[in-house]
Amino acid sequence: MNNLEKFLNDKLLPISERLQKNKILAALMEGFIRTSPITLGITLITIIGNFPVPGWTQFLTKIGIFQHVEAITNGATGVFSLYVVYSLAFSYAKQLKTNERNASLISLASFIMLMPQSVTTTVMKSGHATSQAIGALKLDYLGGQGLFIGMILALVITRLYAALSKKNLMIKLPESVPPMVTQSLSPVFVVTIIFVLGFIVRVLFGLTPSGTIFQFFVDAINAPLNSLVASPLSIILIMELLAIFWFFGIHNAVLQGPLGAVSMTMIVGNITAFQHGQKLPYLLPSVIYMGMYAAGFMGLVTFVMIRSKSTKMKQLGKLAFIPSLFNISEPIMFGMPIILNPLFFIPQVFTQLIAGFVTWGLTTTILPISLNPTMSLLPWTTPTFIKMPFSGGLNYTILMVICMAIGILMWYPFIKVADNKEYRLEMELAKKEQTETAAEKEAEAVTE
Repeated sequence: MNNLEKFLNDKLLPISERLQKNKILAALMEGFIRTSPITLGITLITIIGNFPVPGWTQFLTKIGIFQHVEAITNGATGVFSLYVVYSLAFSYAKQLKTNERNASLISLASFIMLMPQSVTTTVMKSGHATSQAIGALKLDYLGGQGLFIGMILALVITRLYAALSKKNLMIKLPESVPPMVTQSLSPVFVVTIIFVLGFIVRVLFGLTPSGTIFQFFVDAINAPLNSLVASPLSIILIMELLAIFWFFGIHNAVLQGPLGAVSMTMIVGNITAFQHGQKLPYLLPSVIYMGMYAAGFMGLVTFVMIRSKSTKMKQLGKLAFIPSLFNISEPIMFGMPIILNPLFFIPQVFTQLIAGFVTWGLTTTILPISLNPTMSLLPWTTPTFIKMPFSGGLNYTILMVICMAIGILMWYPFIKVADNKEYRLEMELAKKEQTETAAEKEAEAVTE
């Protein structure tokens, strides 16, 4: 392990640090970190609203509480792309040394302008149900499905704003005009150009079968996967794509089409066979899915972080530990961040892939699994270390431990390297502050 850490420190860490000096990557990391208060702040309500107890959600619905839980979570994660667009544009504008607030607001406006702004719903007219389009923004694109497009737009719009601002396109106002008014009015021509370009993009994508840039992106990713069937290889492929996409900031909501189709096929098929005392038709794919899921369990990763030397890693581990137990990974993904952090590419991308093939090999050789598929209906917040033992008994528990061990072995050296880096930075900052404080005291003594 020490040799591996030395290799990572000597070879990988310098590469990661050079990449992080890139203005785009630096802005992405800062932008995601700025949104971490939202992902951390919403976790308590999310856990309470989706507590893994049978009938709990129905109870909250019955007493009229669940609708308020949904409203709070939708106000945070349901429109998360809006926060990312603003935060990322602000951070990138700071890197480019241009007006941060203008760039953020223009990026946010452009993001909304490109979204579909009508939703088809069913209404009653003269006693008959008819379809009618109403003006509305879909939460789908404001949340996970719009995250990647939002990131691209924030970077492109901010870069365009910075470039155009350097041209002779800004309105020159007298010095007597207050700075706030000058900053608001001077970029009018620049903003007009950006919005016209946005209009052209919207029209062009409107001519495609998808209708919008958001749906075009979703269709482009889903098209190759829609024909997949529930097999071991397809499960490994989909889960691996989820890990890769998540590293690049593409939320798993984008793959909900093929993933939902495959998972529902497995769940319904297995439960039907189980109820009739028949052999489960999708036993192996289901076991591989949960094995990969266990390897991606971040609870143990956050526990390791709690024992870190650096204050940042230790505090983030403490804050993200409870949410991660309930399968809420956003605080650690955005708070570290893991997304687009070159240092964490290997564990994020390869951990579940390795676990998938290990699970496949063990299950078909020395570790046969008997599965109760009805446990798959438990709420998504059910901790993995509870769900798997109840679903498959001793062998499934052994498999879970093996897969979680793979996760820890993959993540630990990279967490250690990141911790050492943060600790070194914190020590340098503390030393600098001590030097400045000593200099100030010395200056005060001379003055006296």
